[in-house]
Amino acid sequence: MTYGSVRLYRRDWSPEQVHRRVDSLAAAGMVLGHLRTGRITALSGEWETCGEQVEMDRESLLAAMIRLDGKHFTFQYWMADDEDADVVCTLTRLGDVVVEDYGLDGFGGPVYRKGQDTVIRPLLAEFRATGPSAVGLVVDRWGPALDTDLDDIVTGGPTPVTVVPELMVLRPDIARRNFDLGRLVPFGDFLARDTDGILALAGSE
Repeated sequence: MTYGSVRLYRRDWSPEQVHRRVDSLAAAGMVLGHLRTGRITALSGEWETCGEQVEMDRESLLAAMIRLDGKHFTFQYWMADDEDADVVCTLTRLGDVVVEDYGLDGFGGPVYRKGQDTVIRPLLAEFRATGPSAVGLVVDRWGPALDTDLDDIVTGGPTPVTVVPELMVLRPDIARRNFDLGRLVPFGDFLARDTDGILALAGSE
């Protein structure tokens, strides 16, 4: 078990973009319906039932993703090639920025890095496809940055980078403020600190 995650930061969280995200991930093998049962499930955030599955239909789940009532919404994607593998996704609204936090829990430790890569690879593609609405991306494979306010760092806040996740893709001004330029590599219009070679999963520019 790990506590790693991939976080995508973006603006323009419109109904059209929500539908595009879900359809694009489905084409890449991350689907809303369980492979065998077809069930679509959110996860309760209520104290008494926290983490319990709440069955929903597709349109109700998409509507909840769009509204983000209470600023948080958590649900499950399922890997189309493994009915036992799920990716918990929590959406959080930070002002005009939405954070998509995709959990890597259950994809194993370092020996099972390839399992994590099946999640990371399509999310790198999603970041690219977000275009001008993209704000930043973080891959924290094993969770050492769990207690770091990554959201504040990515959105330009004053929190220092004291624990460096394996990949941070930041706007150039934010990247230069936090890292030596010699340790940064370009990724589209962004600069990245990539300590694990993760950007290789994205293929060529």
